[in-house]
Amino acid sequence: MFRKINIVIVLLLAAGAVFGQSSNTRFGIFFDPVVTWLRSDVSDVTRDKARLGFDLGMSADIYFAKNYAFATGISLLNTGGTLKYSNEITLRTKDGNVPLHPDTRVSYKIQYIKLPVAFKFKTHMIGRITYSANMGFDPMVRVSTRADFNDLKNVKATRETKLFNLGWHFGVGAQYSLGGEAAIFGGLSFMNTFMDITKPQHDRITSNNLVFRIGVMF
Repeated sequence: MFRKINIVIVLLLAAGAVFGQSSNTRFGIFFDPVVTWLRSDVSDVTRDKARLGFDLGMSADIYFAKNYAFATGISLLNTGGTLKYSNEITLRTKDGNVPLHPDTRVSYKIQYIKLPVAFKFKTHMIGRITYSANMGFDPMVRVSTRADFNDLKNVKATRETKLFNLGWHFGVGAQYSLGGEAAIFGGLSFMNTFMDITKPQHDRITSNNLVFRIGVMF
């Protein structure tokens, strides 16, 4: 875990050095608590529990007009949830395929590198506060997958999930100026994936995420 976070931090510093060359670009760092759950399109696979995750990374707002920007960045997203399988399934783990009995609950913990691309617009400053909204897409590359089932915990199950995914999001937020270019910001957004997270079986599993944004802009 810490090795992956260190890699993300190095990428953030490198990206910040590049973005900092433009006066039309503002970037920030954030740590977002995430409530995440999985959904299925078949009746024999049902959502059981949501889980708490996080999204750690850097945002970059590239302004092409005073109140309009392209929003991008890079982050490490921890997502997942618990599913109940009414029928027998086979779970793909690092050590081989594991048959699971009917009515087994599987908790998935999935990490992605996320590279959002969005359109953002904001209001004029009201006092020290600026309000904003953004919507866009979230290409993602899977880093790892772990699963809890029966009495087993943190079983490596990267083979169970696809390498790439794509989501969309819509969010609102506000930032409070600290003077100069510095500001603290917060917000709320909803992200949903388009693509099936798991590898081909008879179901299609997607992820829903409620994201609480907390960060600092420079």
